[in-house]
Amino acid sequence: MNFKKWLLLEMTTMGININDSDQAFTDQILKGKKTIETRNKPTLDPYVGKKVGIIRTGVGAATLVGYVVIGNPIFYKNKEEFDRDYEKHLISKNSSFYITDKGKWGYPLKNVEKTKEKYITSKGIVSRKL
Repeated sequence: MNFKKWLLLEMTTMGININDSDQAFTDQILKGKKTIETRNKPTLDPYVGKKVGIIRTGVGAATLVGYVVIGNPIFYKNKEEFDRDYEKHLISKNSSFYITDKGKWGYPLKNVEKTKEKYITSKGIVSRKL
């Protein structure tokens, strides 16, 4: 591993929670199929442009499974806009994560890297310390 990559990993101290209880989102992210992470509020704004851990939650213990850089958010105002990006976020109309009448925030996921799985004991609703 080169020094620059090592330094970025060492500086990465936070991870974002990805709830896999209804769908294997973390696997889809790691395979490059899900390229936008969605949220009901702009809760990932503090991480835009930063490398963060991908933490699988909702299926057993919280587990670090990879790293990603969070891109500038997109705001989906309605179902039509949201549905146009289905191939990027993979949220179907019958999912509990589907857009509400308040809209939905989408965060592009860049430079995805898979890592050796590691249990994370810190707590957090949106994110947690690695």
